[in-house]
Amino acid sequence: MAETTIIAAPSIKDIERAIEIETANPNPNLSVIKELVDASKIILQQAGVRTRNPTIQELVSQEVGKESKFKQALLGASTTPVRMMQGVEGALESLPAPIMGPSAMPTGRYSAPTLPPSKGVFNSPQDIENVKMIRGATPMTSLGGMFGDIGSYSALPVRGISMATGGRALPGRIGQMTDVAATSAATQALTSPENRMQNAAYGTLAGIVPGAGSAVQRALPQRAGGVSAPQVQGEALLRQFGNESDDLIRALKGEYAPVPGVSGSASVVTKDPRLQVLETGSRTGQGQMWMPFDKANEEARFNALMKAAGTQAERDALVAERKSVTGPMREGAFAEAATTPDTLSMAPSINKMRQTVNKLKTGEQRPNPAVQKVTSYVERELFNPQGTTPQQLYTVRKVLTGQLKTGANEEIGAAAAVSRKETMTLVNQIDETLNSLSGGKWSDYLQKYSDMSKEVSSKTALQNAIDDMTINLAQGRVPPALSGKTGEQTLSRLINKFALEDFGAKTIDKLTPEARRLVDALKDDLARTAAGMNARATGGPGTAQYLAAQGRAKGLASQLVRTGAGAIAGGPVGGIAANVAGDLVSTALARSGEEGAQILARLLQDPRYMAAMLEKARTSQRQLDIASRVGAGTAGGAAAAEQKLPF
Repeated sequence: MAETTIIAAPSIKDIERAIEIETANPNPNLSVIKELVDASKIILQQAGVRTRNPTIQELVSQEVGKESKFKQALLGASTTPVRMMQGVEGALESLPAPIMGPSAMPTGRYSAPTLPPSKGVFNSPQDIENVKMIRGATPMTSLGGMFGDIGSYSALPVRGISMATGGRALPGRIGQMTDVAATSAATQALTSPENRMQNAAYGTLAGIVPGAGSAVQRALPQRAGGVSAPQVQGEALLRQFGNESDDLIRALKGEYAPVPGVSGSASVVTKDPRLQVLETGSRTGQGQMWMPFDKANEEARFNALMKAAGTQAERDALVAERKSVTGPMREGAFAEAATTPDTLSMAPSINKMRQTVNKLKTGEQRPNPAVQKVTSYVERELFNPQGTTPQQLYTVRKVLTGQLKTGANEEIGAAAAVSRKETMTLVNQIDETLNSLSGGKWSDYLQKYSDMSKEVSSKTALQNAIDDMTINLAQGRVPPALSGKTGEQTLSRLINKFALEDFGAKTIDKLTPEARRLVDALKDDLARTAAGMNARATGGPGTAQYLAAQGRAKGLASQLVRTGAGAIAGGPVGGIAANVAGDLVSTALARSGEEGAQILARLLQDPRYMAAMLEKARTSQRQLDIASRVGAGTAGGAAAAEQKLPF
């Protein structure tokens, strides 16, 4: 009997090995693989094992599990933007379809009532399920997807309401937290392909992190990074100025010392119209807080002006010194020019003056009574038969130039002032005569006298202006012209009244350059101060503009109140707590509002302090911004963790 060869039946492991070998080929034979799979099923059935086809999720997990853990995490993270697109497409498709208008056909019938809904690229149910399977394939893909959500939601805008309104809505810290919660909820609902309401609920948790951060900032001392009340007020100012805050801080740090002892407010230093409105409002509501500040500045302006004018003793000393120096020079010129009256009368300059007088008497200026009065006086004095001495010639000069104004000279001086051009022609000819007769000593005297008169004339003009503005005022009281309430107009008018003098065809400024710079600095400071005191917040009458400005200042100060009311609770809860408080809380808020207004007044009065608070506020606000993004990312991660994870 021939032997029968017994062939061992293949085991399940043998079949699996054969499948692996076949699938490893560059061109695997799918029929062979199918036969091997069927054989394994038969073996398992004969062994009494009930077979089950692997699920798609298991197959995906098996394939993804072959990759490195790093690649698995990247694969999971890559599902985040896809899921967001699926959510956005689904949200757009859920919008009502546009209704078509009447047809343009002659029948007037309506066309199809709606357009067919558009089909998204990524958001079919199968697409959504496929992405979920990839994200849930392994623990690493799940973690990658979670961190992808955290990073994406923290990178997206976290204050949508503020962006949409230019920062005007939901001011203060409580408003910011509410904005973060609302924006995060809306973003989660928009970008979630499924469970939109649940994910939106997770999104509202985003306000907790910045709320907790705000509470910590307020609890810590400043040296440990805490936030004080002025700093919170600075945050409100930063929101008012937005992108221009950097320029504002630089302007606040700028030097401002136009007048010794004067301290410029924030609006004075920067000339910013918004700060001017805030200052006007602060002055209207907190006038008592500005009284010491204004009084110190008024006294500094007055002291600077009086110092420039000098004391009576100082002015007398300057006059005495001028007299001691120029007196001998003048007498020396007279002595050099001294001669017989006939000799003086024969001087060529005298003949020239005679010709000028005759021309003025008979020429086009003959009908001018002022010119005729001057020429008659000059003719009577200079062409006197008794002759004319140098001293008499000098006296005529002083009458014509207005240095002698007593008695009849008043009329002649007034006539000379009216006919300035003609008068100066005669004055110049007198100087030429004296200079010619004195051998040039007269011009030396005139130059020295002019040089030594500048300081005297400047101080005298300023003192005359001070005397005019302090008429009927008690001793030591600052004149209203230096208060800033009326701007620079009053001071400018009083100074020019005594400092400017018409001389010939020119207007002579009696003030020295240094004194003129002081007056200009005072005028500029007064104009800036008036802008802060009387900023036009509205186009209405005075009372309306003050009330409107006060409203802006109060609105800004009250942000400090709202922040304090809900800072500890944080987030939407803090906002609700601040809104539902009873009468007791309302009274406390009113007191806090008063405190906020006082803080604002202090900030406005000290530009450098305001700049420091704004810089600190920017740091604290940046910390809150980071906390807001962390909160939004955490809310996104919490929603992702709610999904079914394989661990």
